Amino acid sequence: MISVVMPSFNRAKLIGRALDSILAQTLTRFEVIIVDDGSTDDTLEILNGFSDLRIAIFQVDHNAGAPAARNAGVAKARSRLVAFQDSDDEWLPGLLAAHVDVLKRDDVSFCQLDQRYGTARTLYPAPGWQLADDVYAQMLESSHISTQTLAMTRDIFDRAGGFDPAMPRFQDWDLILRLAQVGASFHYINQPLAIAYDSPDSLTRSVEKGIIGRRRLIEKHADAFARHPAALARHHYVMGSQLRRLGQFGEARSEFALALQHGGFFPRAAAQWALATLHR
Repeated sequence: MISVVMPSFNRAKLIGRALDSILAQTLTRFEVIIVDDGSTDDTLEILNGFSDLRIAIFQVDHNAGAPAARNAGVAKARSRLVAFQDSDDEWLPGLLAAHVDVLKRDDVSFCQLDQRYGTARTLYPAPGWQLADDVYAQMLESSHISTQTLAMTRDIFDRAGGFDPAMPRFQDWDLILRLAQVGASFHYINQPLAIAYDSPDSLTRSVEKGIIGRRRLIEKHADAFARHPAALARHHYVMGSQLRRLGQFGEARSEFALALQHGGFFPRAAAQWALATLHR
């Protein structure tokens, strides 16, 4: 009924938990397509310890990155529906059944994410958040959908062009924007059915890749950002704050100046610009 695509790269210590949570789904008619993206640890040995016939493992000779691995997995999928999981995260048992039910009517389904970093726990989107009528405009300012919460039809995935392998981070955000551009219908499952854990090698830890990804996102959707200057101002403010923490004060000042330019009077950007000028 649905194909689950999961890339992996050197996740021998964590991938078993992710795969167990997939195999424990209340919906039983699915396939799991694991694309091993050139692992050099014991990932394949761990995977080969699973005997479930719903699992298919494909190996890539060299590490091409998660977006390319996900695209390769979708190309192997046999169902008209696809869901995405990360190899260091976990699903609650009812996730796939909820996705399949939604995808009878809509193109894209996503649920709330339970983010766990040490003892801290955050629900994302935050309780009370609602999906807007104009999903594209809503998602321009901030990402609200993470890959492991996401499922869709193969048709809409192909129409949007799949994941962009050139995005070092925010591949899911970029895909969501392109799905909205091609007219996809979205449905939000307001339950935390996916759990994301903090991993030492997680992309979310790479501030530098985040800045590169955010700049590429702005370039790819430049026309839309021109129509939504407040959203653009927020991106420049976020990048300025990150660059200031990295000690790159000159670049930080430039980003804060752009935030002020696009957002008008933005007190926080002005204060941050002053701090960056003082190298603080």
